Amino acid sequence: MTGPAIGGPSRRTFISLLGAGAAAATGGATLTSCSKGSSGSGTSGRAETEDKLAGLLPKYTRYEPLTPDLPGENGASPGFTHYPSEFKRAVPDKMVPSGKAVSAMTPLWSPIPPLAGNSYFEANDERIGAPVKFNILNGNDYGDKLGPILASGNVPELLCIPGWNISSLTRFGQAADKLFEDLTPHLAGDKVSAYPMLANLPTRAWAYGVWNSQLKAVPFPSDGFPWMMMYRKDIFDQLGAEPPKTSGDLLALGKELTDSKAGRWAFGSVADEVHRAFGAPGGWRKDSNGKLVNKIETPEFEAAVAFVRQLFQSGYVHPEVVAGTGADENALFEGGKFVIRQNGLGGWRESLQRQQSINPKFNPQPVLPFAHDGGKPIVWPGDPAGIFTFVKKGVGPDRVKELLGVLNYTAAPFGTEEYQLYNYGLQGKHYTKQPSGAPKLTALGQKEVSQTYIFLGGRPVAVTESEYPGYVQSMCAWQNAAAKVREKNLFEGIRVEQPARMAALNQPFDDALQDIYRGRKPVSYLKTAIKQWQDNGGNEGRDFYAKVLSDNGR
Repeated sequence: MTGPAIGGPSRRTFISLLGAGAAAATGGATLTSCSKGSSGSGTSGRAETEDKLAGLLPKYTRYEPLTPDLPGENGASPGFTHYPSEFKRAVPDKMVPSGKAVSAMTPLWSPIPPLAGNSYFEANDERIGAPVKFNILNGNDYGDKLGPILASGNVPELLCIPGWNISSLTRFGQAADKLFEDLTPHLAGDKVSAYPMLANLPTRAWAYGVWNSQLKAVPFPSDGFPWMMMYRKDIFDQLGAEPPKTSGDLLALGKELTDSKAGRWAFGSVADEVHRAFGAPGGWRKDSNGKLVNKIETPEFEAAVAFVRQLFQSGYVHPEVVAGTGADENALFEGGKFVIRQNGLGGWRESLQRQQSINPKFNPQPVLPFAHDGGKPIVWPGDPAGIFTFVKKGVGPDRVKELLGVLNYTAAPFGTEEYQLYNYGLQGKHYTKQPSGAPKLTALGQKEVSQTYIFLGGRPVAVTESEYPGYVQSMCAWQNAAAKVREKNLFEGIRVEQPARMAALNQPFDDALQDIYRGRKPVSYLKTAIKQWQDNGGNEGRDFYAKVLSDNGR
């Protein structure tokens, strides 16, 4: 999975500025009609330690059909360097015995596949026991659509909402009370045993599915890294370039790689990775006096903003990204129109899938984390879960059981028949087996197979795509290196629901940031934007987060 990229002006970066998620966010939509007469959470925020949530969470029961070839280090994902000769059936029964169609809404950051007459969908629906009727929306616009849908109350039975979108929706806790089922009676403790694949999801991920002291969502466990910087190694090799190790290298690459006559620019969106390289924290940190300081208030952030502006003003950023018209950065990067970008980790394998049959030489690789001055780098930590699937409220206990059954199917991990089917479709039809045993999509698979079922709930994180030579080894090496320098999270082990006013701060600050990058406002305007952020809710948020730490002895 990959979220939208950062650096364009399209209502983007603020959630990563606050360290609340791994991808861009849209502005703070207010869920007005959902808040009327609803009970439960107010708008002032709340926080509970994960151990205090234990009574709400499912009991963890390990299910591991295969032993990883490359164990993860320091919390990094494990890797599987080959596919098994046989897959285990993890879900023997049809999960929707009534046969009634299931309505679902999910994002997608790739071309939307045909929904009618799609044999990939039909094969999965046959195993599930009922058709899943997807409403698939462009992931880059997903947050814009969520606000009105939630405000209207007209939600599907299964609704996927990325955490970065939740963080930008004011009064989400009240909307969750009104619209979504409390899953605690169905999943807490031993009750999850009816859904063995859901029981295999890590406990820490489940804690992030709690709102208003109720288990409201099935989590999509995260790899714990919001971003990586990617570069086109195949093009670098052609030009004799080397990946950057300092900000000076990055600037030099801008000049070396940009050739407008050849239709090539150095950069797509890289702002967040530049912020990180300059040492700005992922969210909050304490200063020498113990005061909480937000990322945007630090001198490292100010220096990083000035540097990103320099990349823009030097002409090194692709014009479509500069224009901010919703540039398709996947297509631009994969087409060699720019050669360095930031992306969520899932974007790497998705790009390989798209390009495998089009450009066999396509070779994106990650840049090892670096500090702008060549010193010790930091890597921002991600939450244990970053995407959530909610069940519509009021459908009745029997239907809730069926809907959770669908999510149990899509939670089946690597090494199972179910995982293979919802990722690749049918062998011989949607994919063929390579001599290594790895799948390769057929022309029909390229057309019909898409990352849809994976957004219904989640499954244990692992690096599995050995069909792309060297990918598993390279990804695991990057994660293991990044995990060693992962920044300490002040709020580790605390489930925080932010104050509603903070969501409304997203858009104005990001608008100012994009204006600075593009030269419409000077770097000095950053101080004005920060002051407005502080006065309009940022200071209130600081007090809230400081109290969370104080209440937990930190």
